[in-house]
Amino acid sequence: MKPPGFAKDWEKSSLWRSAAAIPHVTVVRDDHGLEASRFGAATSGQTLLYSANGLLLFSGGITGSRGHAGDNAGRAAILALLHREALARSSSFVFGCPLFMPGNPYQTQETNSHALAHD
Repeated sequence: MKPPGFAKDWEKSSLWRSAAAIPHVTVVRDDHGLEASRFGAATSGQTLLYSANGLLLFSGGITGSRGHAGDNAGRAAILALLHREALARSSSFVFGCPLFMPGNPYQTQETNSHALAHD
């Protein structure tokens, strides 16, 4: 997600490059959080997995804690779905930063900080 007012290519971090290196993955920038809002994502660590026909299969985090990498319930659920195995859960706890200001799904935390810095 790229908040307004941030530098060109701000979002193209090492995480962006790692995701783009995954076979059959297309990474896209979400300007102003419009897609996050459309799908109800509220936290930076939230992952949503949909079936080809649009059915939500999983919603949650795929890390065991903020900044954690490795085995955890969310990751196991996503892998089970991708390998068409039995699913133990369809959600998990999400760790990360809030994407939007409370009460305004289109105003990001970064937008509010940017606006306050100029008042």
